[in-house]
This record gives sequence, structure tokens and C-alpha cells, in this order.
Amino acid sequence: MAGPVRKSPRMSFFDYASSNYYFVTICTHEKKCIFGSVQNRSRYGQIAADSIVQISAHYSSVAVDKYVVMPNHVHMILVIGCENRNEKNPSLEQIIGAYKSGVSRMIYKTGEKFPVWQRSFHDHVIRNQKDYERIWAYIDTNPMRWETDCFYYGE
Repeated sequence: MAGPVRKSPRMSFFDYASSNYYFVTICTHEKKCIFGSVQNRSRYGQIAADSIVQISAHYSSVAVDKYVVMPNHVHMILVIGCENRNEKNPSLEQIIGAYKSGVSRMIYKTGEKFPVWQRSFHDHVIRNQKDYERIWAYIDTNPMRWETDCFYYGE
């Protein structure tokens, strides 16, 4: 007997490859604090950060505008369609899927074998300048608010 059908958290009517700004949050498996502390990243946290920086190298039409690696999650603002090109933009799901796979693969190369990420990710299409500024500030101040963060489970 098949299990319950998982509903996609994405808006069914929206094109997630369209040129836009996206706020993304990705949590670790069971929200375990594998990325180190707010003040001191672990080697896994450094892999997660280095991989975020490399997103633009893998996708020329994608830029990472802002990001933070927290002990058990990452936040980033991705800009899809930052160049005028004839090629089709990758979708947000493709970008995040490749990011999560790449981080997992690099962690596994250290000799560790454990699930790194929870399924899926949270996204928010940034609608205007005010929305962008609010999210930018949230990412910027997230480390200072870690102990009151909804993802905080102790370090």
C-alpha cells in the first residue's frame, strides 16, 4: 500500500524559473545543528557556505544576493534571470536540488554518511522593495537572534 501523497509547497500556478528574487530557507535533517555554532562554522557549515557561493558558477543566470549559514539551516536570496540570455533559466527547485545534492556529496566525501537535509525547502517570492529590505534585514540579523529563532534547538 502506498503512503500518503506529499503535496508540493510550491504555488502550482507560478513559474519558478521566471526572472525574480526568491527568499529560500533550507533546514538540516531533523534540524540537527551540523553546521557548527553561530560564531564558529563546522567543516560541514563551511561546505554549505562555499557551495552557496558556487551557485552562480554553476548557473550563469543566477546570483546569490545575500545568505547566512546557521547551525541547522541556511537562508539565501537568489536572483534568477540576472543576465539577458537566450538560454532558459533553471527553476528554483533545480537550483536548490543541485545545491542540496552537492553539499551532501561533499560531506559524504569526508567519510561521514548521514542524511544532511530535510525534504523540500521553504521559499518566498520577493514581491517588492519593502519585502526585499525586510528579508535582507532578517538574514542579516538572524545570527544575533539565534537563541530566539524558531529553528533553535540548542547547539
